[in-house]
Amino acid sequence: MTTATIKKHHLEKIAFVYLRQSSPTQVKKNVEGSRRQLQMQDRMKQLGWPAARIRLFGGDTGNSGSTLHGREDYQAIVEGVLAGQTGAVAARELSRLVRDNQDWNQLVRLCRHQDVLLVDEHRVYNATDPQDRVVLGVAGAFNEFELAMIVDRMQECRRQKAARGKLYDHIATGYVLRTGVFEKHPDDRVQRAIATVFDRFDRCTSALQLYDELLSKGYKLPTVPHGRDWRDVEWITPSYGQLVYLLKHPVYAGIYVRGLRKSHVVLDEAGHVKKENRRVPHGQWDVFLENHHAAYIEKSRWERNVEKIAANTPDMTPARGRRESANLLGGLLRAAVAAASCTRPTRKARWFTCAEAALSNASVRGSVASVSWPRTSSSESVS
Repeated sequence: MTTATIKKHHLEKIAFVYLRQSSPTQVKKNVEGSRRQLQMQDRMKQLGWPAARIRLFGGDTGNSGSTLHGREDYQAIVEGVLAGQTGAVAARELSRLVRDNQDWNQLVRLCRHQDVLLVDEHRVYNATDPQDRVVLGVAGAFNEFELAMIVDRMQECRRQKAARGKLYDHIATGYVLRTGVFEKHPDDRVQRAIATVFDRFDRCTSALQLYDELLSKGYKLPTVPHGRDWRDVEWITPSYGQLVYLLKHPVYAGIYVRGLRKSHVVLDEAGHVKKENRRVPHGQWDVFLENHHAAYIEKSRWERNVEKIAANTPDMTPARGRRESANLLGGLLRAAVAAASCTRPTRKARWFTCAEAALSNASVRGSVASVSWPRTSSSESVS
């Protein structure tokens, strides 16, 4: 359509200009693309909108257009269309607005009934015109198809590279990637610090006990921030999660793995598509290459560590034998010394808690483990 499509009542309302890059990497590297999108502001001025009635929406930059989840600026545009505040919605490419065909058709439908124009860098579309609606409908279907093809090609390339053990999204602590070779960090201090975690865990009954012990001794974990040179080692106080990751990840047994987590598409409360990452059980991982690189521990030792951590995880199956755990007796004795009592939070709870340890943040919390409680028991506390 030509600019004759633009009427006076369109120009009297606000023109929304939508800016979006699909990922943080594109924001960082595709600077020219960002400039071209900003030029849409000048295009709207040329079409007759005064600068005071042009509003930029760039808060969704770094988010994919395949879903509406988390895209607050797009939701604000939709609300503006519904409220009759806008005369036009513009983007350098209308696919910037949304890549899902169902959501796209919904936007076109709203613009049709609210008499809102859709503008890209080449044309002005009138959603009330049947011919323009056909063009917009085809464009929406093609945008979704194009995105699916791009993603499929990228994923297939990643799968093939991973099958060769050459795909690295994250370099584990204690390792470096130099000239394409994945190897232990050259600094002996880093290697000793990583080995210390595994050696001390052999003498501990749980990862939480290891965490308390290392913190009490002032242990520091060597890390290299993402994107930094491997020589830029930072020594930090580790979190509990970092220690569990280090103990459970097969990379430290010289194993290259892919597929520890997988992305699943679900619908949120509003019916919008969003993605969730879920853990994948051992044995269902996509790639499992043994003897891939230098290891800190043997495979059998890694398997024992995983089993030990799982044995101390709350609410496991009865076969885990929580009632026979050695941590139970140790926790009761230490609580008695502290003049505290171990109780169950509720009658149906199947673990003990120590109020004194929680208040003092003492190392006793590494000894009071979760234990399976007999269902027939009616006791509420053990003192």
